[in-house]
Amino acid sequence: MCSLSIGVNNICDLILNGGGMDVFHHCPTELKAAHPTAKPPTNHPSGADPMSNKTSCRYAFPSLLAAVLFCALFGVQVGSVFAQDKPPANTVCLDCHDDRATSLDGTAHSLSGGKSGGTEARIACVDCHEGDRRHWEDDPDQYAMTNPSKVKATTEARLCSKCHQNAHQQNMLEKNIHVTNDVNCSACHSVHESKHTVLLKKAEPGLCFGCHQNAEGRFAKPYRHPVSDGIVKCSDCHMALDETRRELSLNGTNMCTKCHAEFEGPFPYEHQATVDYSTEEGGCISCHDPHGSYLPRMLKQPYEAPHFQLCSQCHSVPGHNSNVEHGTRWSGVPCNDCHTDIHGSYSNRLFVSESLKGQGCFNAGCHQL
Repeated sequence: MCSLSIGVNNICDLILNGGGMDVFHHCPTELKAAHPTAKPPTNHPSGADPMSNKTSCRYAFPSLLAAVLFCALFGVQVGSVFAQDKPPANTVCLDCHDDRATSLDGTAHSLSGGKSGGTEARIACVDCHEGDRRHWEDDPDQYAMTNPSKVKATTEARLCSKCHQNAHQQNMLEKNIHVTNDVNCSACHSVHESKHTVLLKKAEPGLCFGCHQNAEGRFAKPYRHPVSDGIVKCSDCHMALDETRRELSLNGTNMCTKCHAEFEGPFPYEHQATVDYSTEEGGCISCHDPHGSYLPRMLKQPYEAPHFQLCSQCHSVPGHNSNVEHGTRWSGVPCNDCHTDIHGSYSNRLFVSESLKGQGCFNAGCHQL
């Protein structure tokens, strides 16, 4: 069988001229020798105008059908010369770009990692660098190949997803805030030059801090995740968001419970502020700042007197300060002194400590659990 590429213009000529193009002459000598009885198609009847409407309509369909059958019979591949086409092996590319293969050694993109060894690897240069076959057959400067790092983020994400079909890559195709801001895969990853895990350009968190300087400053606060210490990585939290339906935003409790499993539940009595599936758009980060805070437990606001800012966003706290039953006995007491199971409770709807029973809070005529 032979592989023959017939240009679009030639196909149009075939349709309009009713078989006037001699497809047979485009086939290599080897095919002609293998099929000595094959004859080129005949031209239009004498005197017919190949460009007349009647002649074109009369011969267009039979001629096109004949061309398709001819190609199917002799193994000819009809296609445009502008279509993506792979060279016989990576050696074609390495004749000019020999230094680029070395930069891939030891990575998943290595050109010597194929089943047959050598340059016949599972990954070919043109899997990433798409373009015109005339780049290696004719003029490489005039017919330049695609540089994935120079295309739009959505285009490169689709290119990488041909092989990388994990949750992160799917996120990049759909809703990731990086791609929506035209930050492409190559902004973080370097296929040819990286010496870091997952081909990152720099190690975390330095790579992330290159764009997110505000987060870097918050990690300097006294109560924080130990990211700058190298104990926790940015991707430990932010990659988990790829597995949710939410954007890279201040929601999504699933990433927090990877480490803080004791707060995951499910609880019979849920605190709506902690669940990210409620209509109130709650979640751990409704109360906590994971990058850092000046308050214990990385809280965004204090829950102590006199204003109880954190809790009073949703609850009417002042009633605890002064009432006819207790006077000012509980005035100024932090909310969490009584409501200890604030992430959810297995025993009561008020999330209060069982120790309060000893103080008579749940006696007849008083509070009900």
